[in-house]
Formats: sequence, structure tokens, C-alpha cells
Amino acid sequence: MAKVKSLCKWKEKDIAKRIDLLTAITEEPKFACKKCARVANTKKALCKAVPLATRLPKIERLRVVA
Repeated sequence: MAKVKSLCKWKEKDIAKRIDLLTAITEEPKFACKKCARVANTKKALCKAVPLATRLPKIERLRVVA
């Protein structure tokens, strides 16, 4: 089985040729590359993968002062 290169190294031609694979890898992402910010649903698809936060922090509403 041939080794698949990480999304971080994909060129424009790779994206055009493998859009089906790209869609599958990036669907419901769980990891992001801390080098280039690409996302994927598996660590193996990225070169410097870090887990995405599972819960977003509570954001308080901003007050608009007129």
C-alpha cells in the first residue's frame, strides 16, 4: 500500500485530482494542523495535528454603546 501524503503537502493539482478523498478527510474535522491550519478527521492526515476543542467557550454578548 502506498503512503498517502498529508493534506499539509497537497498542491493545487492534488486537490483537483482527489476532491473525493479531500471531502472524506475533512468531513467532521477533529484535528487541525498547527503549522498550516488545515483540518481533518484523523491525525494521520496532517503533519502537526492537534485536537480541536470539543466544546466552545461560552461567549458573552457584547454591549453596544450608542
